[in-house]
Amino acid sequence: MITSRTSVLRVAVGLTAGLLTALLPLSSADAAGTATLHVDCAASVPGDGSVGRPFNSLAAVNATRLQPGQSLLFRRGSRCVGTLAPSGQGLAGAPIRIGAYGSGSRPTIDGAGAPDAVLLRNTEWIEVRDLEVTNAAAPGTNRRGVHVELENYGQGRHYVLQNLDVHDIWGDDTKSTSGSDGILFSVIGDQRPSNFDDIKVIGNTVSGVNRGGIRLVVSQWEQRAEVGGAAPYTKPWTANTNIVVSGNDVRDIGGDGIVVLTARDALVANNRIDGFQRRSAGYNAGLWPWNSDGTTFRHNEVSGGETTRDGMAFDVDQGTDGTTFEYNYSHDNAGGFLLLCNASGRVANAVVRYNVSQNDSFRGVEMCSGPLESAHVHNNTIFVGSGRSMTVINETTTAPHQVRFDNNIVLKQGTGTATMRLQPGTAVRTSYNLLTGVGGTFDNPGGSTADPRLVAPGTATSIHDLAGYHLGPDSPARSAGLVIPGNSPYDIFGRRVPTEQPPSIGAAER
Repeated sequence: MITSRTSVLRVAVGLTAGLLTALLPLSSADAAGTATLHVDCAASVPGDGSVGRPFNSLAAVNATRLQPGQSLLFRRGSRCVGTLAPSGQGLAGAPIRIGAYGSGSRPTIDGAGAPDAVLLRNTEWIEVRDLEVTNAAAPGTNRRGVHVELENYGQGRHYVLQNLDVHDIWGDDTKSTSGSDGILFSVIGDQRPSNFDDIKVIGNTVSGVNRGGIRLVVSQWEQRAEVGGAAPYTKPWTANTNIVVSGNDVRDIGGDGIVVLTARDALVANNRIDGFQRRSAGYNAGLWPWNSDGTTFRHNEVSGGETTRDGMAFDVDQGTDGTTFEYNYSHDNAGGFLLLCNASGRVANAVVRYNVSQNDSFRGVEMCSGPLESAHVHNNTIFVGSGRSMTVINETTTAPHQVRFDNNIVLKQGTGTATMRLQPGTAVRTSYNLLTGVGGTFDNPGGSTADPRLVAPGTATSIHDLAGYHLGPDSPARSAGLVIPGNSPYDIFGRRVPTEQPPSIGAAER
């Protein structure tokens, strides 16, 4: 269960899906005097969009230029086949709203194998809610569920995707500005720098997708020194800003779960990912940023990563500065807990703290081939139960890694092994960890191999049920850690973390 202090923490930082939903009402209330257009693709005759004579095809909708403040509503229980590609733009205070009317199930937009089921192109101040979106025909061809695209547009502002059910998007195995994803934001064109500002992807269900679940923003305006030679496009980096991805349920994904790209200060919070890297021949992880600065991932639950071709819950990837993973729960991922990955670019100021990993396999923390400028993995609790094995730190390269691993609990129980694989003279520094049942050669000043005496390790059933990872009253982890400058003021349960005296080791202060 979540303690009351956890609730206080989430309200304090303003991250609960409920709070964000409250800020984004689901109603389709219009500005005074604006028209509402209605669509019922089951209607026998074409109409003018009035409630009594609704449009009866996507062709009629797409031929109508929507005006600021206007609402476009689809009849609940109806099904439209083809691509919804509305034209027109909203304005500040008068967005275009696309949603549903009537009673019953969500109205369905079925792409029927088209490249996009919903395409929002070169528009802004637009909100889409309460639709079912599918695109299952002709599987294996390139396609998306919802695609938001700017081309030589400049800055596009205010995009809301909320309460959508995006499913059965059976695309190919590509990821790009036109890759196959459930929800994709992309920027193309080489004449005018373009970017998104104010994106909210909230409370959606994305399931049965090849390749990616939610990917934003794939941009041709991405090149900078920090990303090295990995960026395929040459236009200068133009950041996408004010991005919130919260409260989404992402399941049964062929490749990546949720990816943030070419962004500044994005927030990814309160999402559930279950089942990813299921069908892709490439490398995919649950949650990760690329070529982005200041990305924060918190209060997410990630499980069911398949294969060791990545397949881990979290990844701090190339071209990133100031990435934070905190208060997340990772479990039952075949590829493990965390990847710190750079080849020829830069990874700097990464922080991974106050997370719980339960029964992840293969690796705890792994590094890619290139150097890591700075990363601090601290105050996490990693439990490896019977029948699971993990290389807790898998340092397979001699490239310089300025990585610290402090104040972590690693507890191995039952059959299987937990080991350290560190290079001689390793740049990975470990201290003040409780490493119980962990083999291999490692230095761990200030730490020990004592039993951390967790209350009930291995018993968590969700991110809302982590009580087994509290420290018992006689735990040697209590108040035994290293003081971390700039540490979070809270642990994973919302308890205060001391700043002037030793904190506890692990994700729980008590």
